[in-house]
Amino acid sequence: MKLEGDVNNLEALKVSGSEATSELQQFLQDISKQSIALTEEMRKVDSLHGAKVPDSVFQPQLAAIQKKEKDFEQEFFTMAEKTKNPANAVFAISQVRNPEEIISHKQTITGLTTRFPKNTLVKSMTDKIAELEKNNQLTNGDAAGGDDEEATAVKVGMEAPDFTLPDPNGKMISLKSMRGKYVLLDFWASWCGPCREENPNVVKAFQQFKGKNFTVLGVSLDKTKDQWTAAIAKDGLAWNHVSDLKFWDSSVVPLYGINAIPTNFLLDPQGKVIASNLRGDELIAKLKEVLK
Repeated sequence: MKLEGDVNNLEALKVSGSEATSELQQFLQDISKQSIALTEEMRKVDSLHGAKVPDSVFQPQLAAIQKKEKDFEQEFFTMAEKTKNPANAVFAISQVRNPEEIISHKQTITGLTTRFPKNTLVKSMTDKIAELEKNNQLTNGDAAGGDDEEATAVKVGMEAPDFTLPDPNGKMISLKSMRGKYVLLDFWASWCGPCREENPNVVKAFQQFKGKNFTVLGVSLDKTKDQWTAAIAKDGLAWNHVSDLKFWDSSVVPLYGINAIPTNFLLDPQGKVIASNLRGDELIAKLKEVLK
């Protein structure tokens, strides 16, 4: 099989030279059409955020587009599961940009190993995914927001360790510079599904309490700036954000003992941790308590 063109421009990608040509060419055409339509819908939702429409209008449309994104990614795994050609399967999975999404489809990956046990492309891909899973360090219990305070180096009652990291524009922001306000220190990433699911709750809290001496500082464990900033815009995260774009090698990971995300700490105006891992209604309730 021979691929000609740019894999980032699926519509223009030409496939030739094998029995799998027809299958992959049709898949690329279908995916290209879906990608164009999804991009246009995302643009419309982003414009709603820019127009500052009420959350009652914006949030349902945001949730709908996020579901469509997830369904779109599923198309690649479906292709990998149904194709009889290992190269097509590897190509399909290689187009998925969300590491956590790949890790969550263990059954699909295991199925490829079973179906194509001697294929070097499949072996190389599964080895890379295994390494990715090892580095990712996310578990369902941690990501679901369980009580994992004991797993972190920073505890309630301690002063939050200071750090300085760049924002998306390269401006250096230190945690100490936010003293004088209650701060939700929120560790997340664009590739983290549970983080993205929790973001609407953080947005709700920020909108409700931002005028009452409260703010949020988002600390991302992203690797690429484009994915980081796109997620900020898409989820409507209108507060300060910082990241050194080093994934789990970020300097804040050992500083705070982070071993799963989402993780958050609520700091008082003196920088002391007064709560951690607040989710949904718990976050709103705690902010109502301290911001009387």
